[in-house]
Amino acid sequence: MNNLKLIFVLAFLLITGCSSQMAITYDSYPKGAQVIDSSGTVRGYAPVTFYIDPTKEDKERGYAYTWDIWMKWVSGATEKVNAGRVGVGQNWVYTINRPSNAPNAQADHSFALQLQQSRQMNQVLQNTQAIQDEQNRVKQQKQNEDNTQYLCNLGLLNHPGCK
Repeated sequence: MNNLKLIFVLAFLLITGCSSQMAITYDSYPKGAQVIDSSGTVRGYAPVTFYIDPTKEDKERGYAYTWDIWMKWVSGATEKVNAGRVGVGQNWVYTINRPSNAPNAQADHSFALQLQQSRQMNQVLQNTQAIQDEQNRVKQQKQNEDNTQYLCNLGLLNHPGCK
């Protein structure tokens, strides 16, 4: 019994506690700036999270290096986030403000609202799909039970579930 407990504890630690992966999230105000990595690739609309696995050297010195990131709003306003150091074993969130002197701020605020509405609609659609999937699963399970009972009633099935 003690060996079984040890196995469960080790499995739990492997699954939950031994991951050293770090999350670095780049957010913007207003929301919705494009997050562009150092290679020039658009990674999505803020907030965007990058996951990194610190190297052995990162762990020994206690920090990892980040990379340059650019934020670009629909108005054309841009802001650079310089590479830096982040503590190993922690998750980080950077919120980058739109430059206050950049023109056409209303376009960026309007886009942030549209993006929020779009994300909310996507969440509603995902929830609706999950409900439909569960309803279909329950319906299929009921159909299987009915089929089993039908075969039992005909005497074609000798099954513990036969009533």
